[in-house]
Amino acid sequence: MSGTRSTTRRIHLWIIWIISIILVIGIAGAATLYWAAAPERQLNLNYTDIDTTSKILAMIETKKLQTTISEDEFNQLAKKELIDREDEFPVGLKMTGAQFTLYHDTVKADLTGTYFGIPFGAILDFHIRREDNFLILDHQATHVRHGNVQGALISPIRISLTKYFPAIANVSQMEFEQDHIQVSFKLNLMSLPRLLLR
Repeated sequence: MSGTRSTTRRIHLWIIWIISIILVIGIAGAATLYWAAAPERQLNLNYTDIDTTSKILAMIETKKLQTTISEDEFNQLAKKELIDREDEFPVGLKMTGAQFTLYHDTVKADLTGTYFGIPFGAILDFHIRREDNFLILDHQATHVRHGNVQGALISPIRISLTKYFPAIANVSQMEFEQDHIQVSFKLNLMSLPRLLLR
């Protein structure tokens, strides 16, 4: 009888020991992740819609089918796209802040969020290019506080400009300047009367 109790006690001790090791490994892993990728500043996802109507009317008045997307406007646009794609994020990932910086054909995305409740911060490098009516952001590298990951980890982000300029049919040209994007359009003339009656 005492032998059975001794065996049962040993089994219980082994179970407690195994559970303790798993907990220690889990806590160490979470602590390592936090140390490697802890956010360095507070960001948010607040954004302001771009006033595209005034841009379109300005193009009509000047008879130049060109407009400028400033760095701040691009930041607002990219934040909105990030929020709109929230359901595409991996399980456990929640974004809490973003700041997009434009420099010629490169974009730096300073992101903060949580992964299964663990706060993180990362800077993602993108190459930006035009494809028809879309701005395409190709992921190049990811930087965290104590490490870098080279190569694309996420699929290209496609931002439709016709989504924000509904009266404009096509983007004909796009030039990436130091802190803004110069966009030239071809208008759908059939849509102009509808635009002017707004």
